[in-house]
Amino acid sequence: MSNRKLFLDLLAGKPVEKLLFFPDITVWYQAHRVPQGAIQKFAPGALIPDADPIHKLSGNMPDKFKNYTFLDFYRKYGWGCPLHLYKWYDKEYNNISYNVVLSAGEKVTTLVTPLGELREINRLAADGSYATTEHYVKKIEDLDILKYAVEHTKIIQRYDIVKEQLKELGELGVGDIVIHRSPFGKLVHEYMGMETLVYAMADYPEKIEEFLKFQEVYDLRMAALAAEAPANIAIISDHSDENLIAPPYYRDYCLPYYKKACAILHGKGKKISSHLDGNFKGYFPYLQETGFDLLDGCTPYPMNNYRPEELAAAMGKNQYAYCGVPCTLFVQDLKEEVVLDNARSIIEALKGKLVLNIGDIMPANGDIELLLKVSNLVNEYNKVKY
Repeated sequence: MSNRKLFLDLLAGKPVEKLLFFPDITVWYQAHRVPQGAIQKFAPGALIPDADPIHKLSGNMPDKFKNYTFLDFYRKYGWGCPLHLYKWYDKEYNNISYNVVLSAGEKVTTLVTPLGELREINRLAADGSYATTEHYVKKIEDLDILKYAVEHTKIIQRYDIVKEQLKELGELGVGDIVIHRSPFGKLVHEYMGMETLVYAMADYPEKIEEFLKFQEVYDLRMAALAAEAPANIAIISDHSDENLIAPPYYRDYCLPYYKKACAILHGKGKKISSHLDGNFKGYFPYLQETGFDLLDGCTPYPMNNYRPEELAAAMGKNQYAYCGVPCTLFVQDLKEEVVLDNARSIIEALKGKLVLNIGDIMPANGDIELLLKVSNLVNEYNKVKY
């Protein structure tokens, strides 16, 4: 039975007599094909097609893998491939524009509207990813400019791209439609940053509440479009961490949106995932209220603030988890038994509700041989009918 079928059976609550292993090696693969510090062409979890020219670059790929494409790793070792379907819509702008200027190590984006201009700055990190160092909103009045931009942006679904990517993936794994952040998550990550937002919530609570209600209308429309996409799973990616979104904020501002979005998606037969890749033990009392079927990116101790047993106890009867061996263990030159013992603790705690992976992704400088040891451990479990 294929990894795709086994995964979907698991989420449907059917007996699955196999431990699923779905490591995301996108970042690691790119880092070993392109020069250090080069801009990442593919986001974590994105499909790297077999025909892409990246496979012809030698980089510092180990000799034993030099002829492998990205998907060849999944074919060779029998892993499931976890695919995020980022590209499932286009945007059409009316009377607004986003002007992007790239320079050495920096990307400056200027949003231009009749109401004024806003600027965002992203800087290039050593691993080739971008990090936001300046958000669009500096003062409360800037939210009016953002509202204008949202109102004058049209979403055009591109289900043809979804079908194309899922066809290439085939039975190797599963793909989820990416719904980018809740309204509150947008304020935290994309529009304001946490510090500016917290001050604004204290000084202008009515304005923040008004904007959240406004943004929710458009985000629920996006959820409705995702519900029509030709894929079985959708993911809401707030990258939730209680050090950034405190548990009371999660309860009061994220949870109501999750319930509404999940109702729309469940109504069209979708399973819903949410990216929880940080410290989120403080969210445990609310997990069963969210409506999520799958918790994505979960990475327990020693990387984050909970044990696998605690996560298992917090989950609902029909909730499942991508739970990973902490990626930090793959960059410390540890003895393999330390890593394998961690994997065993996850497997035993979440047996029957688990899709094992590397939490959250295999890092660029991760030890691929250790990952293969984890893969062998999974095979050992499956020999005795996990």
